[in-house]
Amino acid sequence: MACAAIEAPIPRSAATFSWSPPVNSPPPYDFFEAFPAVHPGDPRATYSTRPSAGFYQGDSSRHPGPRRAAGNLSIPHLREALNSLDSKMASLLSEREVLECKLEQAVRLQVPVQRLPNELLASIFVIGVMGTEEEDALMLSTVMLVCRYWKEVAISCPILWSRVAAGTRHSLDKARRKLERSKSAPLHVSVDFSPRAENSTVTTESIARTMDLLRTSIWRWKSFRLTVPNRPQANAALRLCKEEAPLLETLSIRILHSMQDDHYSHAPLPIFNGRLPSIKSTSFTSFNFGWDISLLTGLRVLKLGGYWNGFSPSVDTILTILRNCPRLEELALRNMSDVDPDSCTVVASDPSEQDGFAERLVRVSDSRTIHLPRLSKASFYYSGILRTRTILSLLSFPVLERIELCFLDNVSPVIEHLRRQSLTSLPLKQMRIESSFFNELKLVRLLRRMPSLTTLELVDVEDASSNLLKVSLSFDHDRIAS
Repeated sequence: MACAAIEAPIPRSAATFSWSPPVNSPPPYDFFEAFPAVHPGDPRATYSTRPSAGFYQGDSSRHPGPRRAAGNLSIPHLREALNSLDSKMASLLSEREVLECKLEQAVRLQVPVQRLPNELLASIFVIGVMGTEEEDALMLSTVMLVCRYWKEVAISCPILWSRVAAGTRHSLDKARRKLERSKSAPLHVSVDFSPRAENSTVTTESIARTMDLLRTSIWRWKSFRLTVPNRPQANAALRLCKEEAPLLETLSIRILHSMQDDHYSHAPLPIFNGRLPSIKSTSFTSFNFGWDISLLTGLRVLKLGGYWNGFSPSVDTILTILRNCPRLEELALRNMSDVDPDSCTVVASDPSEQDGFAERLVRVSDSRTIHLPRLSKASFYYSGILRTRTILSLLSFPVLERIELCFLDNVSPVIEHLRRQSLTSLPLKQMRIESSFFNELKLVRLLRRMPSLTTLELVDVEDASSNLLKVSLSFDHDRIAS
């Protein structure tokens, strides 16, 4: 029997395994990015595409991944790019601001106000700031804050700075600045040293310092108003006003303590060298100027007040002043001591009057009638009934529209004189009687002669009964019916 030869089995080599030591770090993330995970069912999912679990990658620090190397190298470039963008944005913002400014200027030039000539714009400023009797300082400050162009126009307009105010409530530096900016324009000067509080004092030195600053511009004064506490301070201020004032039209001197009786009874003369060719309005309160007629000639407005005892003007003095003012439009006499009754004379009344009585008038040197064809307003406030009715008895005022009779005792003679004036012409529109006596019948007879009367004020009177109101209402009804 044949026997098959049996080969001895080939010996196998021992299997060797490569173990990664536990101290080695896990493979880097770049490894997994280089060999992305394959989902089940993907035809590429073969074992040949994935390394074995025992594949050794070596030290990852020696061979960094491509993403990490690219990131480390691009940081300076990215920072430089950001800086470049920042500079470009800043440049663009700057360019934007320039364009916005140009656009704003272009739009502003299209505004009609900006196309106005400087002269016309300055005239508009003058109307807004100087439109009232008192300067609107807030309006002027607002105009100058609008823009640089408006500020330059306002500063270069002398009329806007022509109202100069000085005193306890105004800065002397501001007055000096206005004098400079007004250049050669006519000035309206107001010096008011009224005490701020009841017990506060005003020094004569401060008044003299103010007047010393203003005296250099007397030749430009168009109006001058002075208010001081007493006569010595008024004398100190007016002592510096010796230059001529050719443009002065309005002069007002007011002394607050008018009841003061001292040796300062006369001001230093002559004031303004006695030459006021343009004077039109004068108002004196307790200022004794020797009744210089040169200061009271050719007036349109005359106001006198605050004269007591021996300082009150005589009737002849007032009549002389009125004769020198044929164009007088307003007359006001206030707070004066009445004349001496011994200087009066008895004048018989008109026999045709049913209630005729003897009237006492002051003896005057010239009894001729004074014609005042432009007198439209007359005010007599505690001016003395003898003085008042003597003056009115010698006046002719065909266009009088307003009259005030206050604190004059018995005003019946004055009412009767008004009635006589109404026989020719008396277009009276407003009449005020305060704290005075009168004959109601005389007033009714006067009202019948005044169809133009629109306002009748009776304040603190005892002689007005209800019949007067009924008569007044009947007059109104007749006027409406006619």
